[in-house]
Amino acid sequence: MPAPVLYRSTHRVKVGQSFRFVIDYSPFESPEHYASKPPQSLWVRIRNTEPIPMRAAYLAGPYVLYVDCRPEEYNVHEKSFVTADQPVFDSQLLPGKAFYAELSCHTYRPKYRWTVDVVSQILFNNSIATNFDVCIATDKDMSHYSVPAPHFAVSVYDTLDLWNLPVPDTTKPLHLVILTHGLHSNVSADMMFLKEQIDSSQENVVVKGFFGNVCKTEKGIKYLGSRVAEYVVGLVRNETFSSVDKISFVGHSLGGLVQTFAIAYLQSNYPWFFEKIRPVNFVTLASPMLGVIHENPTYVKLALSAGVVGRTGQELGLQLTEVGKKPLLLLLASGITHKVLKRFMRRTVYANVVNDGIVPLRTSALLYLDYHGLSSLVGPGEKVAEDAKIPVDLPNNEDSQTSPLSSMLSFFMPQKQRDRYSRYQTNSSSTESGNSIERTLEEIPKPSMIESATSLILPPLPSTKYITDPDSRENVILHDKVYSEDDLPNLKEDGTKQQDQKKKGVIQMISDKRNEFRQLIEGNVSEHYEEEIAREYHKSMSWRKVLVKLKPDAHNNIVVRRRFANAYGWPVIEHLVENHFGLDEDTEPQTDETTMDEESSETDGTELTKILSRDVLERENEQLDMEPDDSTWIDSKVNGGGFVGPAGLLSEVSDMMYRFKEQVSNYGTSYSEEPVAVKESPTRLMGEFF
Repeated sequence: MPAPVLYRSTHRVKVGQSFRFVIDYSPFESPEHYASKPPQSLWVRIRNTEPIPMRAAYLAGPYVLYVDCRPEEYNVHEKSFVTADQPVFDSQLLPGKAFYAELSCHTYRPKYRWTVDVVSQILFNNSIATNFDVCIATDKDMSHYSVPAPHFAVSVYDTLDLWNLPVPDTTKPLHLVILTHGLHSNVSADMMFLKEQIDSSQENVVVKGFFGNVCKTEKGIKYLGSRVAEYVVGLVRNETFSSVDKISFVGHSLGGLVQTFAIAYLQSNYPWFFEKIRPVNFVTLASPMLGVIHENPTYVKLALSAGVVGRTGQELGLQLTEVGKKPLLLLLASGITHKVLKRFMRRTVYANVVNDGIVPLRTSALLYLDYHGLSSLVGPGEKVAEDAKIPVDLPNNEDSQTSPLSSMLSFFMPQKQRDRYSRYQTNSSSTESGNSIERTLEEIPKPSMIESATSLILPPLPSTKYITDPDSRENVILHDKVYSEDDLPNLKEDGTKQQDQKKKGVIQMISDKRNEFRQLIEGNVSEHYEEEIAREYHKSMSWRKVLVKLKPDAHNNIVVRRRFANAYGWPVIEHLVENHFGLDEDTEPQTDETTMDEESSETDGTELTKILSRDVLERENEQLDMEPDDSTWIDSKVNGGGFVGPAGLLSEVSDMMYRFKEQVSNYGTSYSEEPVAVKESPTRLMGEFF
């Protein structure tokens, strides 16, 4: 006979939204009462109530949920021997599918407590929603009727509740921590685990993030960064956070560049900000600080240049879009940004060594490393495929006849030059020969964007042993070292660059244009910009570089996008929190601020100041906000200024699917009963967030 339902509720989640259900159960008055009455477990069911055909609308949604259930006694850092006390999760709860979890009462406790998280997996549209229901009963076979249950309660927390808890002590100085998400991501759901771990540090912190950039990440770094900066100013001006005296920034993926622009914007438009509030930590997690063009195959470079990922893609592709015909990322590393970065007490970059084809090692680690010291990356018995070796290219001044097949393959394969890596070897191992360094680099598996894309859709899940036994987890921190400008090798001029400076005739100019295009495709031009950007970041500054070795999907694992599905990144977050929060600042190394005015970089400083103007950026942002997403994705005029990427098309498709679903769901009802979807504006979100 089906068991009566003790609790039932229905909810809906949009992109970046989540619900937490805290279940409290106190059925026994004493241990004697527990012994006299056989224990009875509860069952919780989370059902995705979207129609089954919506499973096909994966890119338009997806209409998928992430669900996990864990008892109060579970601790990430402690062994869990009893199966009934172990957490369970489903990373892909598809439409029409149900998730069941047993809430065991196998041992006596005055109160039992379980936590159930339900998180939206929608990516591209902020208007559609995924509906689900929650049922709790005394048996897995649940009936359709409910009965009141004594000693039983369910507390429900939505996204805003979770991000406003715990309440900090505002009578004491506050440490404000700003989290920033990456491309086609969000802060509220994707960085929730990181927020909770920082909250648990022994420090009076308040962790916040800007929600208003969701589904707008293709509009450019300037657009995103200026909005984050204005949000931060609004926070510290709010009476609730008037006691903030320290600030830290932690960005994942594109968020690292967005927060870099944000601190420059703050210094340029609000000079009082970093005088009143002391910058403490500047941390990036797998962030493309030098762009993403060099490590990727030719078709990716051409796609970024064409604006497939909107303005953001062009900026990551190091397109010459800014004043003076220079890449934004080159300007961003200099001038005001450089001065502000030097004021941070700690600057740390976390980089994936393997399994991250989205943001490879060289760009997330600021290029210069002790590459010879990375020989331990491939462990004993670990074999690297032959196609993971770095190919050797012909010198630029040599011509060769290639077959059509070779040309076709070269278009789809990453273009690298193995002999160029020795120029990025730091002075710490300068005694090693170039060939030795290259042999070490051959052992590093080559990142693949296709493999990374596959792991995004079908991520390998951690085993139960990994989740329940801390001793089974490998040490993923392979390299942890502080690099300064003194570690950088001497700058070498390319012969091709010297040749370009010579006077040319018309025929020579035509030939050079052909060579320039070939160099662009091969990555030689972008490599020059990468080196220049990296040197700007290292000028008169030290950086702590932490290299990690995570299993796929490493790009999302490094930030633990979902608590259990991306559990391989737990050690990284633990390392981040232990080394940046709750520390005795009296024992910490001081900043490089003493020589800031004398030695700070002035390269392109004036040009950067021009693009940081608040009035100019407000006008540009208003124009971008007025552009219709459903048509501008096919228009790439004016350096792709109106190009917002494919998400505009996916957004329109998902809107169509959502309207069709609503028509089917409401068939036979009166028009007055039809639900009306209300878009939440960034202004309303900020108001609720305060």
